[in-house]
Amino acid sequence: MVQTTAAQIILGFGVFFILLDVLFGALRKRAAFSLHEIGVNILSFINFIFVRAVLVAFYGWLLVVLFPHHSGFLSGVNFWLAFITYVLVEEYIHYWMHRLSHSVPWLWRLHKPHHLPEHVNVTIAFRENWLWFVVLPYSLMGAFMVWAGQAEAAIVAAAWKGSSEFMVHTNTRWDLKLHALPLTRPIMRVLEKFITLPDTHHAHHGLGKYGHGMCNFGSFLFIFDIIHGTAKIPHHEQERFGVPDRVKVESWYEQLWWPMAKDVAKADLNPPTQIESQGDVLVSANGKVTVIL
Repeated sequence: MVQTTAAQIILGFGVFFILLDVLFGALRKRAAFSLHEIGVNILSFINFIFVRAVLVAFYGWLLVVLFPHHSGFLSGVNFWLAFITYVLVEEYIHYWMHRLSHSVPWLWRLHKPHHLPEHVNVTIAFRENWLWFVVLPYSLMGAFMVWAGQAEAAIVAAAWKGSSEFMVHTNTRWDLKLHALPLTRPIMRVLEKFITLPDTHHAHHGLGKYGHGMCNFGSFLFIFDIIHGTAKIPHHEQERFGVPDRVKVESWYEQLWWPMAKDVAKADLNPPTQIESQGDVLVSANGKVTVIL
């Protein structure tokens, strides 16, 4: 029952924000419908579902085999305590893994596909190299919670976070509209300090004056960016998205399945710097982004 409800919530949020982007956002633009853009996004979402399902099943089996007499040992813990603890721990791990992926070359290689699209929209929410889903501990933590007797907390958390991923990537900047209204502005000023909104996450993807690629690493919770001094809240739309011109853009299959599938050329492992991301943005006749330092 809980699994079905969680799946319905994620699907519902996904469809809702896709419709918003189709009607009012980036998915109105024909350029967003290419193999490099939406094609890779869809294939990566399939990667995410497959890899995560396999890993959860494997880790669950491993826990049962290694610790057969300890399953369900957290079943007596209050749901809300288990849920809040799980979300806080998972979010804090994500914060540091995401932050490191913008400075550690091999981690950047796995996360880089997420930053290549020039049209940020709901379909890029799970666009990553397949190994990114292996390296992040979500599958292990989810399997642990199920094995420990807190399956409901893990499933609700997954639905919550999955819905959040769709929300922060939507190209329909509803949060800026609420910021502009005197009635809702005070609420938004408080909310943006605790959870990630499109304003802060789009800044993380952005190029130019309002782009902050080395800030805003939180997935659902923004409070960790506030605590660690990596928070940037522009209250402004970004000029462009993508990566600076000097950054190599690999073929779609290398983006998804490196190192199993790769081009002849050596992979580019160097993440762009914040200075590069915030240079003056120019766009050539063919639409290619160039950053002038």
